[in-house]
Amino acid sequence: MKTLLTLSLIMTSTLFATSMPLHVELDIYSNKAFLKKTYAVAQKGEITTKIPQYLSLEQIRYTLDKGCSVDNSRIEKLNTKELVKNKNEIAYKITALNAKSELLKTLSLKNTSENTKIQSITALLVESLTNNMIEIENLNREIKEINKKIKESTKELKINFTCKENDKNIKITYPKNSIRYTPFYDISANIHNKSVTIEKKATLIYQGVEDYKNIDLNIYSYRYNQNVAPQHFYPRYLGQKRAILYAKKSMAMDRMQVSADENIKAQYKELATKSLYKIQGAKLKKDEKNLLHVDKEIVNTDFKTIIDAYGSGKAYLEATIKTKKDYSGANSNFFLNQNSISARYINKIQKGKKTKLYFGEDEHIQIQKELIKTLDEKTFFGDKKISTQNWKYTITNKKPYSTNIEFITRVPVSKDGDIVVKTLAQPKFDSQSAKGKTIWNFKLIKNGKKEIIFGYEISNSK
Repeated sequence: MKTLLTLSLIMTSTLFATSMPLHVELDIYSNKAFLKKTYAVAQKGEITTKIPQYLSLEQIRYTLDKGCSVDNSRIEKLNTKELVKNKNEIAYKITALNAKSELLKTLSLKNTSENTKIQSITALLVESLTNNMIEIENLNREIKEINKKIKESTKELKINFTCKENDKNIKITYPKNSIRYTPFYDISANIHNKSVTIEKKATLIYQGVEDYKNIDLNIYSYRYNQNVAPQHFYPRYLGQKRAILYAKKSMAMDRMQVSADENIKAQYKELATKSLYKIQGAKLKKDEKNLLHVDKEIVNTDFKTIIDAYGSGKAYLEATIKTKKDYSGANSNFFLNQNSISARYINKIQKGKKTKLYFGEDEHIQIQKELIKTLDEKTFFGDKKISTQNWKYTITNKKPYSTNIEFITRVPVSKDGDIVVKTLAQPKFDSQSAKGKTIWNFKLIKNGKKEIIFGYEISNSK
């Protein structure tokens, strides 16, 4: 009877022990990541799971269904004796093979006179040395894999729990330091369709203790634990400088590797104050770098050509867009009608706000600049010095269609009442800012030309 009762208890204990999670999620912030494992549990039992080497009990938190409690949790070091034994045996083999190679190198053919025997022995020596080198290389690979397993399998988390009912869930959450999520964009302009396509992608590198074939990735739009409260209030005292306070910099994330299926679609969600991309059913392999296809948006676009006559004197294609989603700053690849244009960093794009993107030099808009006048003179009474600069710009559209153009130049800005600047322009410009930015907007038809006379007159009465 006692034996039957003991067997019954052992079977019951085994039934409620689990190491396979029901569901796994990875929360990814721009500076941190958390792994969440959800287990389906019975009334009483034990959960066992591998955890990273750096983890401590203080960093692990639990989310329990009503009626469940954690009775005990502990971290145990896994027994690596067998792995170390295998590693030592392989090391002995490598030592023996190296000794064999050295012995083969010392063999002499001095007493061998027949060419046939010399060739035969030489071929045998070469083959033996080659096989030795290949075997040593393979054994070194095995040692590398064993070292990896020893490093990854040093800790195991064990949790004893009690629930008042069956069919309950327990979620375990802990930080993942060895994660690197690097977003980037492929931004493609299509002039014919008057659209810009923004494809949000990312590389995810994950160094962990387990592979996951079906993991949900939650990609948040903000940094963990940053700007969570208003700044401290300080009074402002006139005539007294307040000490400058410097915020602590967040630590950069470690590199990590991930894997995901290109066909998996991401869901975009608006949270109370932030946004979230959710990718369900992704594949995550440790120590591998994989590409994630996070999002894609096609935006109606206004194209025009910008001429910066104040700088390079060249024409550039500008696209003005309004997105339906926010996009954080990231490195981006730019394409125009499927042709690669550039790779550069872009700042944050805010949804519903006009954003200007640039797709390189527009070589089909030709600009000629000709100096008309440069003159320094004094008034009749010599009370003023007048300096005049004047140029003629000829803009030609070599495209097979009409193009909207914004021609920008600048005049000097005076902050001295004795110095007066007068703009010389024909035709008259459309706008001029207090900073001297002077703009003409016009449309050029196919093979059309436009002439702009621009200059300025500076009068100095000092």
